[in-house]
Amino acid sequence: MRLYILTVALLVSAQAFSQNNINAFFEYDIKDGMKEKFINGYEKDVAWQLSQGDDWLWGAWFVLNGERRGRFIDVTPNHNWDDFDNWIINGAENSRHNNIHWIPYVQNPSGSYQATLLKHSNYKENWFTSKYLQVYKLEIEQGEEETFKHFLQKVKPLMEQRLQGLTFLWMQNISGGNINEHWFLVSVDGLKDLKKCEKLFLFSNEQKTLSQLYGKAVNKNISELWKHVPKLSVYDKIQ
Repeated sequence: MRLYILTVALLVSAQAFSQNNINAFFEYDIKDGMKEKFINGYEKDVAWQLSQGDDWLWGAWFVLNGERRGRFIDVTPNHNWDDFDNWIINGAENSRHNNIHWIPYVQNPSGSYQATLLKHSNYKENWFTSKYLQVYKLEIEQGEEETFKHFLQKVKPLMEQRLQGLTFLWMQNISGGNINEHWFLVSVDGLKDLKKCEKLFLFSNEQKTLSQLYGKAVNKNISELWKHVPKLSVYDKIQ
């Protein structure tokens, strides 16, 4: 289905070797007027993949807002690195079915490997199955990586307090895209829960240390809302 676009050249931090914390993301723009054909073809591809015995989990979304509105994103989550060398699906056959079912309807492909930073997240295995994901992409100022690490070491209790039980994950870009980027993802089951995200990265006078670390380390923070597409996803085995 998706793995035809990525080959891995890895420079991995120590945290990224934690078990079951590697997520392979794939992204595409849908060609004008082709969304329905894409969805129908992609659904056929999901069915074919399952018929071949695929035992991986998959999640799928469309971006709802921001400059990338309409972009399609999917992920195979919660892996070890070795998994990607031992996928049960035949690569050549997978590419052939991609080209039959949905490749004609997309453009501008990209992808990345993201490592979930487990100790800084309140990780749940089904994080990718919520109705929405509120996504923040933080670009780290060059030379301030250690400052950002200090920020991560301190911010988890505040995020737990503000998000009131919502699942959240920090991810580090390992390969593909901006290597200075970290993602913060919040699993949201209803738009009413976005109220909990309103001021996530605003810090009061009582949180002066966090404010200083964040201000020094983060060059840019871009947010997007992703809407889950259940029929293009596979996660029955964890429900």
